[in-house]
Amino acid sequence: MALFETQVKAEFRKLERLVKFIAIPFFTLLTVIFLTPWPFHLENKHMIMHVLFSFSGVAGAWLIIRGIIYVFRKYLPGMRFWIRLALQLILSSLGAILISWLLYTLGDILLEDHIDLCNEFDIAEESKNLYVTSVLFAFLINIIYESFYLFIKLSEKAVETERYKKKSIEAQYQNLTSRLNPHFLFNSLNTLTTVVEEDPKKAVEYIRELSTVYRYVLNSQKITWVLLDVEMKFAQSYVMLLKMRFEDNLQINIEICEKYLQYHILAMTVQLLIENAVKHNEISEKFPLEIRIFCKDDHLVVSNNRQKRTIMPEATTKVGLSNICERYRFLVSREVIVSEQEGHFIVKIPLLKSVEGIQDQTEEI
Repeated sequence: MALFETQVKAEFRKLERLVKFIAIPFFTLLTVIFLTPWPFHLENKHMIMHVLFSFSGVAGAWLIIRGIIYVFRKYLPGMRFWIRLALQLILSSLGAILISWLLYTLGDILLEDHIDLCNEFDIAEESKNLYVTSVLFAFLINIIYESFYLFIKLSEKAVETERYKKKSIEAQYQNLTSRLNPHFLFNSLNTLTTVVEEDPKKAVEYIRELSTVYRYVLNSQKITWVLLDVEMKFAQSYVMLLKMRFEDNLQINIEICEKYLQYHILAMTVQLLIENAVKHNEISEKFPLEIRIFCKDDHLVVSNNRQKRTIMPEATTKVGLSNICERYRFLVSREVIVSEQEGHFIVKIPLLKSVEGIQDQTEEI
């Protein structure tokens, strides 16, 4: 948040300089043309003096009003908006009128020979126009700065909202990964019991892969992005555990081109998608489940034949896939494509060539 405020203030200063660079000469020109009697009939000396006085008046009024706004912002931040704005407008108007009066008086002294060009009514009318213009100018500058201030506040609020949204999404994800589905752990231990009785050597391999899976899960809670190569090595261990449980009733084919292995993916994505397929589809000798994992057009594609369970397991969270979609949408503004085609459920995950500049990035676990 502090970095954002610094960036916003820097951009605000650039914009303010640009506005002043354009606005002050523009209002000086308007002042010379509309507030000077017969400006194009003046002698060169008088014309130059009027331009200088007009520029001094516009620039001086701008700086005084800016100073008044700055004092209110810095020393009275808790004052109610309408009270602060009313006081700013009153003081800004008085400041603009004061500097106009001073410059007008000084101009009368320096351009005394020009006064004869105007009768008494013209001088009074000119003075009135000058002071009315000064008040309108004060209102305009306040509007400009209040608009800047409102924009900054709205930007800060938007960033704060996004920050809380990210925390919410990450909390959901951490909740998912921290319990790598207790139902899966329960099934894994049951499978291990059977394997130990049938083949102790195979049981040792099973325990080794189970350890690899859970070590990856624990580490993935601390990071966000991993290389696809790292993610797929973890997926291989996870698949091995599932194969020991479902045997030939579960077929998982992984075909990843080497060029995609150095791309990045959100950690645990492949595991969650495989778990999603296993959890929501019937797996039996009569209805084997086939999962295919491959890359196409900078996407990781996970596809499985659709054979939906009639009774869903109680441990299902129903938020795994939606959480993946939300995280990609929020972190990198990329969409996860979910579709059904010819009896197959297909999920396409965007792969990133680089995660430079993305928070919480990593390449190894």
